Amino acid sequence: MDDHLTASEMEIWRSALKIADLLRYRVSLDVKEVSDLSQAEHSVLMHIKEAGASIGQQRLADTMYWSKSRLSRQLTRMQAKGLIDRKLCEDKSMLVRLTTHGREALEATDIIHARSVRRNLFEVAGEQELTILLRLADRLVREG
Repeated sequence: MDDHLTASEMEIWRSALKIADLLRYRVSLDVKEVSDLSQAEHSVLMHIKEAGASIGQQRLADTMYWSKSRLSRQLTRMQAKGLIDRKLCEDKSMLVRLTTHGREALEATDIIHARSVRRNLFEVAGEQELTILLRLADRLVREG
């Protein structure tokens, strides 16, 4: 087997990236209409909210599939904007928490975000495609 991707494999790979990139871009444009949150800020805030408003920094990096350094730089910028705060725990781990400002900023985007996701994903993909997408994501996580 050749070490390079075939033309067909490359087309499929590029399509997978295009789906993720287009969804992030389109939803982020819609969110920008009601907020000054960047796509990265919005994503970080959503992950923290889904974790119950606080999460360990390493766990957050793992959940987002981001490098430790990338997340650290992003959190530093977000902390300066008052969106999150960080607390050093006794075990030397770092806890990342939503601030009131961060929670309010995220809540201001909730309706637009939901509408955009529905319009850009759920109204485009059929039920069978969505089921396949869920199965594939689950398998990739399990086998990762």
